[in-house]
Amino acid sequence: MNAAVSLGFAQALSRVAPLIVLDVPGQPGLSSGERPRRHRMDWYGRWLTETLTRVTPDPAVVVGHSLGGAIALASGSGLIAGRVLVSTAGLVRLRVDASALGATVPWLLRPSVPRAERLLRHMSSPGAPVPDELSRWMALVGSSCHTSLAPAPLSSAALAPARSVPSLVVAGSHDPFLPPASLGPAAEQRLGTVLRVLDGCGHLLPEESPVRLAALVAEFTDACGRH
Repeated sequence: MNAAVSLGFAQALSRVAPLIVLDVPGQPGLSSGERPRRHRMDWYGRWLTETLTRVTPDPAVVVGHSLGGAIALASGSGLIAGRVLVSTAGLVRLRVDASALGATVPWLLRPSVPRAERLLRHMSSPGAPVPDELSRWMALVGSSCHTSLAPAPLSSAALAPARSVPSLVVAGSHDPFLPPASLGPAAEQRLGTVLRVLDGCGHLLPEESPVRLAALVAEFTDACGRH
């Protein structure tokens, strides 16, 4: 995902506070094509720290989804007043069972719109509609990019700076990769925060429930006293 295919969520967030959306280097989007070969979460953490100094003079709340959440956790920037971590990687390993492999491997080997749609259906809550434009986008991603795969959980040392500021961890009740039963204990043990679960949602929370998620962000930013 990137800014161009996240406009619904971006629009919902823009009603909450001034917003800057960053495309991640080495991932689909309009950022740099450079991708770290080693120690990538350290590299991405430094990238976010440097980027924040360029885009805002004031402390800000950082919102990250999936890989973006792990990047937010990897940055120790003093400009981060809080983190909203949506279906976040970085705390626990993603669960990849047979059904996940069955949806992912065909998309990786021979990407097509139907195979992308099948993968997106697996990532979404049961019965949730999959927008055609999102299926076409994922087919394009599969045919044009090499996946970087999900990051491993960050070390306790890497997470130490993140524990010093508030965090909100959110997951969908039907997330197949980061189910609440595993992400909840990890959030509590590793960040000292209670997981918020959105019923009727899967892994694609920004796509499935942008307004509900933006409302949680608004509540969190008000509590932090920052935008």
